[in-house]
Amino acid sequence: MTDIPRTGFVAGQEVLLDAGAVERAVAGLAAAAETVRATSSFDRAAVLDKVALALGEGLEGIAQSLAEESGYLSVADMRLETQRAMEVFQLSAAYARVGTSETLNVDAVERARGAVAHIRREPIGPILGITAYNGPLLIPAHKLAPAIAAGAPILLKPSPRVPRAAIRLAELAVRAGWPQDAVAVLDLDDAGTMALVEDPRLPVVSFTGGTFGWTIKDRVPRKHVHLELGGIGAVFVAADGNVEAAARECAAAGFVRSGQSCISVQRIYVESPVYDEFVRRFAEQVRPMLPGGTAAISPMVDEAAAGRVMALIEDALAKGAQLVCGGSLSQAMLAPTVLAGATGAMTVMRREAFGPVVAVAAVAGVEEAIAEINAVEGAIHHGIYTADIDTAFAMADRIQAGGVIINGPGTWRVDHMPYGGTGTSGFGREGIRYAVEEYTRPKVVVVRPSLRARG
Repeated sequence: MTDIPRTGFVAGQEVLLDAGAVERAVAGLAAAAETVRATSSFDRAAVLDKVALALGEGLEGIAQSLAEESGYLSVADMRLETQRAMEVFQLSAAYARVGTSETLNVDAVERARGAVAHIRREPIGPILGITAYNGPLLIPAHKLAPAIAAGAPILLKPSPRVPRAAIRLAELAVRAGWPQDAVAVLDLDDAGTMALVEDPRLPVVSFTGGTFGWTIKDRVPRKHVHLELGGIGAVFVAADGNVEAAARECAAAGFVRSGQSCISVQRIYVESPVYDEFVRRFAEQVRPMLPGGTAAISPMVDEAAAGRVMALIEDALAKGAQLVCGGSLSQAMLAPTVLAGATGAMTVMRREAFGPVVAVAAVAGVEEAIAEINAVEGAIHHGIYTADIDTAFAMADRIQAGGVIINGPGTWRVDHMPYGGTGTSGFGREGIRYAVEEYTRPKVVVVRPSLRARG
C-alpha cells in the first residue's frame, strides 16, 4: 500500500497528491464557499438528481468495481450499497426542494405583536468528511449529498483501503454541475489528515470510524465536530416475540459484511422460555454462511482484524461460553461464529467486535435485558422482538441508544432517519435533514411592524 502513489480529486480532475495539490484543494473549497452558498434550492436539487440517476444507471458496474477494489466486500453487498447511495441523493434532492427555511411565531410574546421572524440555515463553512472502509460509497454519499443540499463545499478523506469510490462520487457531482472547486477528495495519511483537521479553513469535521474520533474532537474543540463511531448492537427476544423472524433477521444482521458494520448485531438476549429454540433456529440460519456453504461470508478486512476478533471468541470460550458453530480462522477468513451461554464477564459482551461473531445469552425477563443492554456505555441502534406493544415502548423509553427498532434488528435503517450514537458511540446525527443541520447554523431575521411601515 505504501508503494502506491496516493491519488485525489482536485479542481475537477484526478491527480497524484503532493503538498501543492492539497493546498489547491483546500484553497479551492474556501474560495467556492460563497458561490455554492448562493446557489438556489432548484440548482442543488438538480445536481443531486443527476448524481442519483448516474448511480442507478451504473449500478452493476459500480458494485463490481467496489468489490474488486476492497477484496473483502461482496458484489451483493455493494449492489445494495450503490442502491442506497442512489437513494441518499434522491432523498437529499427532495429535501433541498423543500428547503430549510421556516417562520417563527414570535408574536406569541406580547411585545412582539405584529413582528415576523424568518429563520434560514446557512452553511458554517467548508466541511472535512472523513470516511471508513466498511462503506466505501455509502458513507461518502451520506456526507457529500447533504453538503450539496446545504450549499456547502466538502473535502472527502476516504479510507486508504478504498479511495476510488469517493473519487468516483466526486466526479459524478462535478459532471452533474456542482462547481469543481466545491468538492475534493484527498487520500492522505494520518499526518496529512490531522493537518486538515486543524486547518481553520475547514470549520466542520464529520468523522465516521473508530475511537480516533475523540482525538479529533479534543484536538479542535472550537470546531463543529460530528462523530459517528462504533457500537455493540444488542437485540432482546421476548418469550412472546416472533422467534423464527428474530433468528432469521438477526443472522443476516449479525454477519452482514462479515460483521464489519457499526450497527451489526453482536449481543442477543433471549427470554429463558424460548432461549433453546432461538439458539437452534439461529444456528440453522448461520450454518449456510460457513466456508463452503451456499451463503458463505467474505473474509475480514485483514488478518490482524480477524485475529483480534478471534481473541474475543477465545476469551468467551475460556469463560464458559459454548461454541455453537464457526470459530475457525484461516488468514483473514474467520468463520461466522455463534456463542451460547454468554455472560457479562465476557469481553465480547462489552467491547465492539466489528467482525463475524454473535453471542447469545438467556435472561429472566425485561428488567435483566434492559440492564444488560445498557451495561455498555455507548450505543447506536438496538432491537426488540415482542408482541406486546406496551412492553416494546416501555423498553424503548429506557434503552440508552441513538435508535431502537421494534420487531427488527438494530441494523434496520432507512437513510433519511436520524442516525448516530450516544456515549462512546459519538454525537450528532446523519440522515439527510439531520446531516444538513450538522453542516449549517440558523440565522433569524426579524421584521418589526415599524420597520415595515417605513419601507
